[in-house]
Amino acid sequence: MAVPFITPNWTGNDTFIDFLQYVNYTTDTAGTPILGIGILLIVGFVSFLATKQFSTDRALGFSAFLTLIVAVFLRFLSLISDFVFGVVVFIFVGSVIFLIRERNVEESGV
Repeated sequence: MAVPFITPNWTGNDTFIDFLQYVNYTTDTAGTPILGIGILLIVGFVSFLATKQFSTDRALGFSAFLTLIVAVFLRFLSLISDFVFGVVVFIFVGSVIFLIRERNVEESGV
């Protein structure tokens, strides 16, 4: 696969977004660029572990929400595919359902 040449001169028309898309293109593994997926995994794990001092349902809800916001930005930059974005939305909905269920069990005492 031929890699397009990017100029190392940042004073020209090249922007940071062009650089990110170039890196995403060069990390293409079996038809799936992994830069955006890697960013999402890092954001998800770090935000979950940073909020682990709270209960698991709250930490999961926060990390899923933050990962969803980052996924929206990465989708606009074309660094992730629609499938990856759909998986993130599915995880977010699942974590919100888990959070609501745990809060209801806590309030009812059952």
